[in-house]
Amino acid sequence: MNKEIFYNYDCYALERIYPERKFVEILEQISSLNDSIKPFISNVTDLLHTSIKDDKNIEITEIVSPNIDEELEKKLADSPLYTSYKSHSEKSLSKFVFNKFLRRIFKKDGHNNETHVIQDYIHSWLEKNLAINIVQDSRFSSLEVLKSLLDKTEMLHGFYVDLIKNIPTEWILSNKDEWINVNVSPDKLLDNIRTFDKEFVNGYESSLSKLSKENLWNFVQEATGNSDYMMLNREFSFISSVLIRKDISLWIEFWDNLKLPAIQDCVFMSSLNFVPQEYLQLVSILTDEKTSVKSDLKVLLFIVAQNYFEASNKLTERFSIYEDLERKNERNQQFFEKGIKQQKKWLEEKKKNYKALIQSLKKKLSNSEIEDWIFSYRPRTNNCQYRPNDIYNLEIKLLTEVYKEKCVEFLSLDLQSFNLQKFNFYVEVIKDKEDKKNASTLLGAMVIYISSDKFYWDKTYVEPYWSALKGLGFIIGQQEKPIEKAKELINKFKIIHQGWNPYKIDYKLLTKETFIYSGISLLLENESAFNNNNDKEIFFKELLSHILIQDRYSQVDNSEYYQMPLHLLFLVANQILPSIKEYYELELINNYDNLYSLLSVLSSEEKPICDTSKKLISERLDKEFFVEKKQFSNRSQKDKVQELEKMIELLNIEN
Repeated sequence: MNKEIFYNYDCYALERIYPERKFVEILEQISSLNDSIKPFISNVTDLLHTSIKDDKNIEITEIVSPNIDEELEKKLADSPLYTSYKSHSEKSLSKFVFNKFLRRIFKKDGHNNETHVIQDYIHSWLEKNLAINIVQDSRFSSLEVLKSLLDKTEMLHGFYVDLIKNIPTEWILSNKDEWINVNVSPDKLLDNIRTFDKEFVNGYESSLSKLSKENLWNFVQEATGNSDYMMLNREFSFISSVLIRKDISLWIEFWDNLKLPAIQDCVFMSSLNFVPQEYLQLVSILTDEKTSVKSDLKVLLFIVAQNYFEASNKLTERFSIYEDLERKNERNQQFFEKGIKQQKKWLEEKKKNYKALIQSLKKKLSNSEIEDWIFSYRPRTNNCQYRPNDIYNLEIKLLTEVYKEKCVEFLSLDLQSFNLQKFNFYVEVIKDKEDKKNASTLLGAMVIYISSDKFYWDKTYVEPYWSALKGLGFIIGQQEKPIEKAKELINKFKIIHQGWNPYKIDYKLLTKETFIYSGISLLLENESAFNNNNDKEIFFKELLSHILIQDRYSQVDNSEYYQMPLHLLFLVANQILPSIKEYYELELINNYDNLYSLLSVLSSEEKPICDTSKKLISERLDKEFFVEKKQFSNRSQKDKVQELEKMIELLNIEN
């Protein structure tokens, strides 16, 4: 069981396909059985060619099928599959399978009326024999005949796989032009692809011409945005699947001739079992000076890069099933044991693959362009119940780590296409290189980004936001005068609340303000930013006071925004500045108006609040709890009432 079978099939497919393959191999080793069906397979091959050449319907009643029942009984007497069939059916196994085989070819009968596994297995054996016989018959050597053959045999799925694997390379080389010179007409895209999203296809060329190429990675993302819902038509999919195995240089010519990015992208989903090494080989050839393409080379490289990332992530996800021992049983035990070994090898191989990929990309793409691709991936919210998100985030982490390791010695601060992912990356670079001179430039870029319309924060601490907040605190701490810089940023992003305002509230500005405050709260993690503990406490108190004033003077209740930095200050008070913890609690209880947000902050840490705080909270609850509870009930927010009661319980306050 080699690694390719694990690359191509998940655990569930392996449970079905592997026993079938092993059974077919047993039948292939029985020479008398294979000799018995040779005339039949040759006859079917001839009839297929006749039906293609003369466009003639074949009557299956005129075809004589061999009777191999005696041979099967003799050779498979000890087979559990055969004995199971014999114990449940008195019908001829041979007659059923041969009849089904002919009906699927010449009547396109897709009815699955097999009741025993052995019927499917013998059928697969016949399909493989037919494929092997056809690739030895030069009458089928032209692509036009092969395309007709695909139509005739569309019900034979195993045949299609074996045909692709075994087509002679000389058939391709002798008819090279017809394999690679495909005609893609932009006004007839639906002739080239299969898709559920026909609206996207209509007018695609027109919309493509309007896309800006100022940033090529953004162009590729927009140009291929709906290709997940597209597949190549049967002809192009077949050509692609054959060429990628037989001659990757010819495949590149075929791919180049598809012209349109959406079609060039959907090739990777449509071709039969692309494997990681084929992607790497493809990029290596594309970046070779001898290779010439008509399409924009950088666009092609980006298409390969994004598809490699997805393929690598999906393969990792596929291997992760072997970690779940609850799925393991007697039937699949061998797959789990070998799957774990192959998973280990794959995880070791992944890093090498990304190194090779980035090394090849660097020949034609600048660091800035490569970073546009790498930092476009946003971590997904982690959920212990949903393993794929964790795997996806680890994929991003590996890619960025390899890039930093491979290119860090050449890195200069590139601020194009700035986002939080790029900021987080460069924070780590500056940490590794202890490069304070670039810290000011990076902070400037971050401030510009936060000020722009591109900035977004969902008011959570998930990635990339948590790393960005910590990074912001770190980078401020690397400035020449960190406290002054922090105060400058507070004033820059501070919202001036002026009482009643007839204009709509701009929550984007509020989000930016509280993001800055949250990052500055984590400045308190950095010892080097303060001369001593006293300076740190003074700064803490000033920041706390400022946030509470901003909250109180808001036009409306904005406590859900301001509680974000307040949460982090409470974290700091508990873990870094315990001497100021009681001060923080009392200030918050006395000056933070929203009871729900107050309880949310104070119940967020495991350490209990002090006794004085409990007494003050209890007094507030006596005055406000039932009013708050009634308001939530009136607004049909019963979950909020439950959360209130849970928070009071966590704080160990009697109410």
